[in-house]
Amino acid sequence: MNQPLLFRSILLRLWRFKAKTLSMGVGITVAVLATVLLQTVAGNVREAFTKFVEGAYPADCIVMVAGSGFMGAGPGRNKLKLTDVQTVASSLGIAEWDPVVYIGAREVKNGDNNFAITVGGFSEKAEAIRRRSVQEGEFITAEDVQKRATVALLGSTTATKLFPGESPLGQQVFIDNMSYQVKGVLETIGVDPHGEDQDDIIMMPYTTLMEKLVKVTSISGATLVLEDSSRMEEIGKEITTIMRERHQLGEGEEDDFSVLTATQMQALVRKAFRTFDIFVPLIAGTAFLISALVILTIMLINIKGRVPEIGLRKSLGARSRDLQIQIVLEVLMISVVASLIGLVLAQVGLLAVAPKLAEKFGVKHVGSPPLVPVLAVLGAMATGLLGGILPARRAAKLDPVKALK
Repeated sequence: MNQPLLFRSILLRLWRFKAKTLSMGVGITVAVLATVLLQTVAGNVREAFTKFVEGAYPADCIVMVAGSGFMGAGPGRNKLKLTDVQTVASSLGIAEWDPVVYIGAREVKNGDNNFAITVGGFSEKAEAIRRRSVQEGEFITAEDVQKRATVALLGSTTATKLFPGESPLGQQVFIDNMSYQVKGVLETIGVDPHGEDQDDIIMMPYTTLMEKLVKVTSISGATLVLEDSSRMEEIGKEITTIMRERHQLGEGEEDDFSVLTATQMQALVRKAFRTFDIFVPLIAGTAFLISALVILTIMLINIKGRVPEIGLRKSLGARSRDLQIQIVLEVLMISVVASLIGLVLAQVGLLAVAPKLAEKFGVKHVGSPPLVPVLAVLGAMATGLLGGILPARRAAKLDPVKALK
């Protein structure tokens, strides 16, 4: 077989019948585009959620939350006390713990700049336990907590809003008309997977918030660091037992608190993305299957129109194998070009959706794992073969005498 002549013949035919070539290629392009785009977006969103959960619920920590139901969504949100956490910590193998008091958005002022900003109270241990320090200034100290110091840490977004073009360190902000000195600017985190800006926040000593700002006696929750993380599930059950006894909850009564472990949260993430794991491959597979059917239909019609040509070539000595190879190569060349176009369009699509993913889900860097484009191209090749083999075999079986008639 003269290979240069064969490839030239294939290219000329594909160019001559541009409409048919385009019809076969569009399906593969769309299938590759959908596969890469959906798999990449789903993978990046999953990664963002996983990192968020690992940061909020570290592998060596258990989180207690005020309120019944999962994540403390139900009643009882004012029933968790510091003494509850202190009792749990002293009774079990708890290395460190950090309370948190969230009070939602409060009016914050600096001169003419006035915004509603989320305020939270933490201890000096939050820096290590929550893995978030300051990029400027100093973090809250144990002395600040003990003395109920009127100091505050600003998120980077908050700092920019309240002090545009200047450093906030040492300056005053007014929260509900009470003055606080800015001690530091927190490290930048960005948007979380729920679309909330984690840098638009103010942190202060939890004692200051509880006794001076809002005058409450309950806390929102606490993060407990375990001495032995292998006992996490066991300790989680023991915490529930201790808390039910302290809150005098009888049999059948609902908990007025929640105990969350890293294992539970990771399982929740896996469950949430199970739909993606099922439907993304299903959508991609359906797109490739439809493409294969389109190619099969067009190539069968194409073979009918080429019967005289095939008969003439076979009568002049062309082997059935040569005809099969030519037809399969035609389809594979379309598949290769169409899949490359699909990959390019997928990259363009990812660039277009990257800002939305960053804004809505906190995805900082959108990128495709190398395996995804490879699988998409292999899928395109399989689609071409699936749609081209039957027409190729049919062409090879044509009787040259009948074909010439």
